Amino acid sequence: MKKGILFWLLLLSLPLFAEKITVTADRFEAFEKKHISILTGHVHVTKGKDDIKADKLIIDFDTHNKPKRYTLTGHVTFDIATRSQHFRGNAQKIVYDPSQKQYIATGNVVLHEINSDKTLQGEKIIIDRISGKTSISGKHNRPVKFTFTVEE
Repeated sequence: MKKGILFWLLLLSLPLFAEKITVTADRFEAFEKKHISILTGHVHVTKGKDDIKADKLIIDFDTHNKPKRYTLTGHVTFDIATRSQHFRGNAQKIVYDPSQKQYIATGNVVLHEINSDKTLQGEKIIIDRISGKTSISGKHNRPVKFTFTVEE
């Protein structure tokens, strides 16, 4: 049992993009047969300049025990930096896909781009770390909202 927990803790420290990931939480559970780890209570994830806080984190592993998806839920707040942009915001859920190098935030997402002082609101926002593209979508009854200042 102790070897299994140690194994999963070591996997949590595997680098993404050759960056160190640090995860803290109140509780940790590993389910080897299901290839998942669940962390709950005051979850805090840091990876390079990225900083995310939530109530719960589920890490899905592939058959080679490499993380394939990070899902953060409950009071999610984030601070994410790309090569050219710096975002702060909140959402109901964030999924990070290491193979695609994408953050997908869903559920009443509010995103503030610090460098340009723009605020984006929508149901789903995708931050693509490879292309640098950010895309936003809304719902039929809740369109995308874009707030910015224009100097005249």
